[in-house]
Amino acid sequence: MKTRSPKPEKALSSRELEILSLLAEGLVKKEIAEHLDIAVTTVAYHIKHIYEKLEASNAPAAVAKGYKSGLL
Repeated sequence: MKTRSPKPEKALSSRELEILSLLAEGLVKKEIAEHLDIAVTTVAYHIKHIYEKLEASNAPAAVAKGYKSGLL
């Protein structure tokens, strides 16, 4: 069975992929913000969109879907 990747209109941006990757490494919003030199609110904004696009309710679910779909 072939794994499905997100629909094109739901594709993650390069920044969202970067943040998803850091979530997969176990970083929290504050650590991601410091690592990328952006505001915590900006990280939260990107994470919200990641959850929506991947239809995930939390970080572990988003990371799991990222691995299953081949994004990570």
